[in-house]
Amino acid sequence: MLAGLLVVLVAAGWVLLSSPWLRVEQVRTTGVARTDPAAVQRVLRGLEGTPLARVDVRSLSRSLTALPLVQSVDVSRSWPSTLVVRVHERQAVAAVPSTTGGVDLVDGEGNVLVHAAAAPAGVPTLDVDVARAGDGALRAAIAVNASISDALRREVASISATGPDGVVLHVADGPAVVWGDAGRPERKAEVLLRMLADPTVDSAQRVDVSAPDAPAVTP
Repeated sequence: MLAGLLVVLVAAGWVLLSSPWLRVEQVRTTGVARTDPAAVQRVLRGLEGTPLARVDVRSLSRSLTALPLVQSVDVSRSWPSTLVVRVHERQAVAAVPSTTGGVDLVDGEGNVLVHAAAAPAGVPTLDVDVARAGDGALRAAIAVNASISDALRREVASISATGPDGVVLHVADGPAVVWGDAGRPERKAEVLLRMLADPTVDSAQRVDVSAPDAPAVTP
């Protein structure tokens, strides 16, 4: 009986690891929008014909996440012969003016994703003079932008900062919003959105939510 079981296990192992029936015939890739498709294909090259069970999905994921715009990757086997690769790209949350013209689109961690002629809709421009305000001002502006909700980000045309605690949001067709430092973003956003719903506040010159429990309005 034991010998029979060993034969079954050996046969099963041969089917999984050496059989021509369970080899990669198709690599199905999704989620590639801004990543260079040729770069993805270079990583995936040579997988077809490999036994599906022998594909090192962790190594494959590491190689793909090394690409600049890739945040994470899910690799799975779809038996009998398909490898499924789901790419999750980094999302641009802000645009930083470039010294060469145009803007650099950055993610929530400040990583430059791609250069563009202009900021796309819904992506605020970070207007920070790093030479004068310092790197801390830029990091604070990026942190504030990354922490606000999508609903609020759509209202913001640009974000400036004179220092780590001097962040200002510039609402499109609305007031300048003194945000202060990167602390308490949820409370500040809650107060600001409620204030902007008031037409008299929406037409003000400046709103100060740096102390969100005691906001102020400059007509």
